[in-house]
Amino acid sequence: MKTTKLTISLLLALAMGLGAVSTAVAQSLQDIVNRGTIRIGYIPSPPGTIMDPVSGELRGFYVDGMREIAEQMGVEPEFVETTWGNFVAGLQSGQFDVSIAGTFATVQRSMVVDFTTPIFYLGYGAIVRTDETRYETLEDMNDPDTRIAVVQGGSAEDFARRNMPEATIISLDTGNLTAPFVEVMSNRADVAIEDGYTMSRFIEQQPSVMNLFEENPYNFTPIAWSVRKGNTDLLSTLNAGVDMLISSGQWDALAREYVDGEEATRYINAPNFIAFPRPANAGTTSEE
Repeated sequence: MKTTKLTISLLLALAMGLGAVSTAVAQSLQDIVNRGTIRIGYIPSPPGTIMDPVSGELRGFYVDGMREIAEQMGVEPEFVETTWGNFVAGLQSGQFDVSIAGTFATVQRSMVVDFTTPIFYLGYGAIVRTDETRYETLEDMNDPDTRIAVVQGGSAEDFARRNMPEATIISLDTGNLTAPFVEVMSNRADVAIEDGYTMSRFIEQQPSVMNLFEENPYNFTPIAWSVRKGNTDLLSTLNAGVDMLISSGQWDALAREYVDGEEATRYINAPNFIAFPRPANAGTTSEE
């Protein structure tokens, strides 16, 4: 509880500390329209945002969706790279107008940014080496001898600190969500916590590790985009765009260019929610 309170205090202090700057430079919806461009913060994180290392081309279904919304707004998209640890500061300081990082919409984060309508719901997993036998439950990991690797500033770090306070948390200052998995492979950590879908893609290439909760992801949390706290006019416009993409089926069509619907259902679904992206031959609803 002390760690959680400290984290919230630091986030709020950051938001208030940047308040004077954000008032001066953060753009309202009318400013964006007058300027003719919308600045979009992103974090390279496939399949939502994919940076081609050769051509430098940015693609992914977050990128495609935001480009569609920008076109309907009548403005040009301008993409600005950021990190999990810095995207809040980037919004507050006006470095960009919206963050399309696929962000877990947690209570802590909602105290310093405003989130759009959820895009989908994503569950967590826990990567360990395939010869690991100590852990069967999350409670088994709450031990001083357990080293848990997480990305600094990510919601997995918050989850681990709140639910495994006795464990040793290894916080990695990186935007690469697979970095904690490498720590496990290299025996510098015992467990890595992140979303189950990212884990599934990694394990396909690295069979020396496994996800303990592959069939039963836990802690389903809404994934959303974000804007500076209080920027309600822009938020309303983005919500209209997200709702339009989802209700029309266009969002599913964009996502299926990058994500297999059958594979994703296990990780990107929650009880009583529509799976996303749905298989191409699915109806308007999907239930487990």
